[in-house]
Amino acid sequence: MTVTTGNPPGDFVQVGATRDGLDPYLDCARRRGMRAVLVETPAYLRWRRLLGRRAFDVEVAVARPQDPEAVRAALGAAAVAPGLVLTGFERYVYAGFALARALRVAPWPGAGDGFWPLDKREQREALLRGAPQVAQPRFVPLGPGDGDAADRLGFPQVIKPADGGGGLGVLLVDGVAQRRRALDRVRALVNYGGGAFSGIVAEEFVKGPELSLQGVAHEGSAVLLSVCEKLICLEEVRGESGLSGFREVGHVAKPGDGAPPALRELAQACLDATGYRAGPFHVDVIQGPAGPVFVEMGFRLSGGGLVALVEKATGADWAELAFRTHLGDAAPVRPPSPDGCRTGGESFPDAPNGPRGAGGTGIAGQISAVSEQELAAAEALQEPGVAVEIQRAAPAPDPATLPADDVPVLASDLARHTGAVGRVVVSGDPGDRIPALLHSLVAHRLRG
Repeated sequence: MTVTTGNPPGDFVQVGATRDGLDPYLDCARRRGMRAVLVETPAYLRWRRLLGRRAFDVEVAVARPQDPEAVRAALGAAAVAPGLVLTGFERYVYAGFALARALRVAPWPGAGDGFWPLDKREQREALLRGAPQVAQPRFVPLGPGDGDAADRLGFPQVIKPADGGGGLGVLLVDGVAQRRRALDRVRALVNYGGGAFSGIVAEEFVKGPELSLQGVAHEGSAVLLSVCEKLICLEEVRGESGLSGFREVGHVAKPGDGAPPALRELAQACLDATGYRAGPFHVDVIQGPAGPVFVEMGFRLSGGGLVALVEKATGADWAELAFRTHLGDAAPVRPPSPDGCRTGGESFPDAPNGPRGAGGTGIAGQISAVSEQELAAAEALQEPGVAVEIQRAAPAPDPATLPADDVPVLASDLARHTGAVGRVVVSGDPGDRIPALLHSLVAHRLRG
């Protein structure tokens, strides 16, 4: 893809590295001739090099990337002239928007002059005020003396940090005693890059299929690119018998045009309630008995390989659409369907099949494989019209080779973003077979 936009508006600054090995913003910047700058902790920059990730043009080490003033000072010392600031990882989304506002560069003010990326508790409160029609679990911020209020939520409950990312510290509890243990566990964790969490939330557990919506906001309107069904497993917390956490094992992506109206309306309501007017977003949803239930929202591209999966299913380059809306190149639109073809096989509940994106397959799924047995089972899959791609991961570096001071900073990364031996991507027609094929690979890990 070639992009011509005249003179580059300045340097592209990414606050926080992606954890999934994809660097879509780096490609967007280089297509425009923008110098690409990555801001990260010194420890993660060293770890990233050991992982063999692609180098940015400039890499700026900042001990606390969550501090926008520290990032601003470091960029000035490195003679960086930002023209666009975006976030590569959830932990630093707040600093990224604050930095852009302070520097008066995109995504300010297009994302909303008064916009602030809300944490999980703040999102819930914003929806209660601005979009009360959106269903969401009952929740309680957990502080000293909040146990009685949390008890009224009933059990099971989900305990989660208000500003965590990557599933860090999200635990399922079934009683007061387990909740106490979960709180002790979360309070003992260190957030990505070091530092404490902003708070902890207890919410009622809603049972049902879990989905995520991927889109781009443009002038306050939601352009829904895709909807992913999540494959979730419950894994016992090491050293905490009976206490379980959640891990996303895989996803099945379908074009957003096929989503039921309730999901499209929910995405728009989230933008309206949070005041987010421009840029990439994702929304996590549980399909409850009475319809979709809001879980949380992210004001960035998803991780976990979803940028590539969305493109495979829909033909949409999610990062490129985000760049375009921020730099004013063009309004983001779903890829056209000149042949009028429809998605193959099963679509979303209560919704007609939607058009397939140009270059997309209409449905694509992936799992993160954690054993050679899972990769071998994927290689043995044989279905007419189904393509199976095995992406083997390079062996993880030995953390023992890291400087001793790096280990505490990287503790959450080592716990949540290691252990995979590869990724399996399945696409093609008949689309209704793809979820079943992926489930067959990881059935032993999925929660019931």
